[in-house]
Amino acid sequence: MKNKIKDSLLDLKIIDKESIINYYPKVRDRDDVSVLKCEKSGVIFLSSTDHIDSNTYENNDGFSYWGAGGRAAAINANSEDANRRTKEFGKLITNKKWVDIGTGAGGILDAMSSTATETWAVEPQESARRELNKMGYNVLPSIAELPNDYFEIVTLFHVLEHFTTPLDTLKEIYSKMKKGGKIIVEIPHARDFLISFLNLESFKASTFWSEHIILHTRSSITRFLEESGFENIVISGLQRYPLANHLHWLSKDKPGGHAAWPFLGTEQLDTEYSNMLSNLDMTDTLIIIAEK
Repeated sequence: MKNKIKDSLLDLKIIDKESIINYYPKVRDRDDVSVLKCEKSGVIFLSSTDHIDSNTYENNDGFSYWGAGGRAAAINANSEDANRRTKEFGKLITNKKWVDIGTGAGGILDAMSSTATETWAVEPQESARRELNKMGYNVLPSIAELPNDYFEIVTLFHVLEHFTTPLDTLKEIYSKMKKGGKIIVEIPHARDFLISFLNLESFKASTFWSEHIILHTRSSITRFLEESGFENIVISGLQRYPLANHLHWLSKDKPGGHAAWPFLGTEQLDTEYSNMLSNLDMTDTLIIIAEK
């Protein structure tokens, strides 16, 4: 079986072949794909990439991929993330030519497009792309179709981990950006507290997925970006799911604790918990900003 991500990690000397272990027997949606880990680097990746190709996302039905029957429901399900990103990155996008890659239902376009000079997006899922284009957004099916040397801001929010050849993807994105432009990337973190510290079986059974090709560390994503030509790389940790979510996992072995037990969280508590996990380098998410 082919393993493009493993080959890339070895070529970039991020992982050590002798340090790779079979970390988990299968992903949540397939029995024929397992999870590997390099004990030296901490990077977690799939045993194969054969199951992902250019058609994997294109023909998904409507907005069901995001667990919703329609666009409004899909946006509502992700509204908390969209609001956070608008607050955190809105000023960077203001008066800039911006493209969001893997825009999904386009909730982030609704939230931030009014402040950008130009708003573009890439979305491989044909039905979602068609609806967004009907709404007046300029959404293309692939990065290759974007103009070269054009964009001042590029965003990928929990998207890069879906690519089997992320180095090629980052190099292609680099070619589409103006000199001095910024790329903003959010990715899941291999050192997630529930994985790296608690080693929680129920969480691993749920979180490992055939479409998440790799879980990065700070060092591994830095290496990919540097090899693609990016500079001035700044990485910060973010905990998307609060303490209530973690307590629910420990008690019930199920997700959704932040919704089921909202009374166990306050803005101050959740912020302090995120900061603590960031200091430990055990957040569930890494945010990276880099420049061309």
